[in-house]
Amino acid sequence: MTEHVQLPEHLHARYGLTISRWPQRVASSLVVLAILGLIGFTQYRAANPSIEGELVAFKVISSTQIDVSWKVQRKQGQEIYCAIRAQDIHKTDVGYAIVRLAPGEKISQAQYSVTTNGSAVLAEVLGCGATKQLRVPPANFPPGVQIPEQKSPGFTPKP
Repeated sequence: MTEHVQLPEHLHARYGLTISRWPQRVASSLVVLAILGLIGFTQYRAANPSIEGELVAFKVISSTQIDVSWKVQRKQGQEIYCAIRAQDIHKTDVGYAIVRLAPGEKISQAQYSVTTNGSAVLAEVLGCGATKQLRVPPANFPPGVQIPEQKSPGFTPKP
């Protein structure tokens, strides 16, 4: 016998046969939910942009100081903190600072002079965030070596 699914549409209407449409309804509902989720996520990201810091340049001033410039992206008027480190030729930290940036423009450039306890050849912006507790690699100084004190608006993280 022929399956009723294979019958023409006019016979379905005549004999009251119905084809289940729930798979199509479920699929279309999932598509609508996915589109609404994407729109919601886009709106959330537009209202709450991520906080980012990107190294622009650094200049070794002396064996105890390196100037670091970086670009920051944040929410307009938001105070943020950025972690910066300076390393020597052996990739050992010689300077490490958390720098507080006052509320400012959405995209701006920051500059800070990191105090070091040796000659630096490299500087990095490890990351930026809305609080002092940043999720970045900690200071990596050899055992027994003190992290150099930093001048305001920067500060030395406490171990």
